[in-house]
Amino acid sequence: MKYSSKIVFALVLCAIIVTKCYESDKKKEVREKYLSGYYDNVVAKSTKIEIAKTNKFLPPENWNQYIVSNHFFISVPPTVELRNVDDVYTQEIKKIEWHGHKINEDNVVFQQKGLSDNSERAHNTYCRIIINIQKGNPGDFMQCDEFEDLELDDIHFFQSLAIENSSGYEVIGTPSVRWVRIEDIYAIEVEYIRKGVDDNRTNVNSYYLFNDSILANIILSYRQKDANLWEKDFSNVIRTFTWNNK
Repeated sequence: MKYSSKIVFALVLCAIIVTKCYESDKKKEVREKYLSGYYDNVVAKSTKIEIAKTNKFLPPENWNQYIVSNHFFISVPPTVELRNVDDVYTQEIKKIEWHGHKINEDNVVFQQKGLSDNSERAHNTYCRIIINIQKGNPGDFMQCDEFEDLELDDIHFFQSLAIENSSGYEVIGTPSVRWVRIEDIYAIEVEYIRKGVDDNRTNVNSYYLFNDSILANIILSYRQKDANLWEKDFSNVIRTFTWNNK
């Protein structure tokens, strides 16, 4: 089949325009992913990204280890307590052989120690460790030792979740979204700052951990001006996480 030179030129021009538009969109996507902090933990930027490995944290003896809903272990510092001794999951704490505690609930909250007794000191600060478990069918989620490169739409989705889960408080700036790796366990970390009571600001790190049929969301937050009380310990809490079947 023969084409006139004008038609050939028009087809080539269209191909060039489409290619340039694609390249422009791709550059925009990469730039926005950089700005979101997505590449902060990447050790090799190529067609297949690699996530920097973080070692597990061995907590001091005064930390308390819990097994949550028989799915995973996590340790917390002695400066926090389970919310309200009257709650079902608090009543169901049981000592077991490994000297930790077992919580037979899918929704768990830790708060600054003394708050359940209305301690004045406890009311002068703020922190939370909130754990939510979503149960699906086998294969609904990724395995705990694998990850997939997130598209820009995925990043926007997790950013929108941060805004929805901010308890009605305004999120300041744009939440960062990135993969993190704790030994061979992968998680999506969403980090942001939100407003709080009396114009205080709150640091929030939300983690999404996947394990075949289980999704665990662990949210760690504390008042920004009290970072000296919470920042170091809270950055280590997620590094104590271990799936029960690993």
